[in-house]
Amino acid sequence: MARKFRGTETVKVDGKGRMSVPARLRRVFDAGDPSFSGANTGRTQLVAVYGPDWWNWIELYTIDAIEEIDEQIDRLTRGSQERRWLELLMNGQSTDLEIDREGRLVLPAKLRDKLGFAEGTETVFESRGDYIQVYHPDSRPKDVAALEDFAASKGPEFDPRAFLHAPRDEG
Repeated sequence: MARKFRGTETVKVDGKGRMSVPARLRRVFDAGDPSFSGANTGRTQLVAVYGPDWWNWIELYTIDAIEEIDEQIDRLTRGSQERRWLELLMNGQSTDLEIDREGRLVLPAKLRDKLGFAEGTETVFESRGDYIQVYHPDSRPKDVAALEDFAASKGPEFDPRAFLHAPRDEG
């Protein structure tokens, strides 16, 4: 089983659009890039999914995680709405990136502009298990509000770990 990302970090954007990926997160990206250890380039490959215009975040996936998602998409019926939407999101609204030898990630200007990441901006790297959600600290991801509403609907005493015992949805 692949290592998971854990925790939340703040990371500053420098004048060249670079962000230093915290070492503990970088180790997960390194472990999730099958070519990293054999390539001797010191550069870790990853995929950034930036999504539709209304997304105010990006998601950073390890190569292993994105390949697993690609395999799941490939199992869907070709031409189905579900497959076409996921192909658009995960392939069409994404880009390949790398972490350089100094542990820095360079975000393309298009993504920095979308997220409002100017020089000196503190960004948030928030772990989501097999990916990192990156966003501007003044603009919490819009999907979090839906999660908070869902949690509130369960009542104040609800323990989300109860989901761990629910039957898996294989659909």
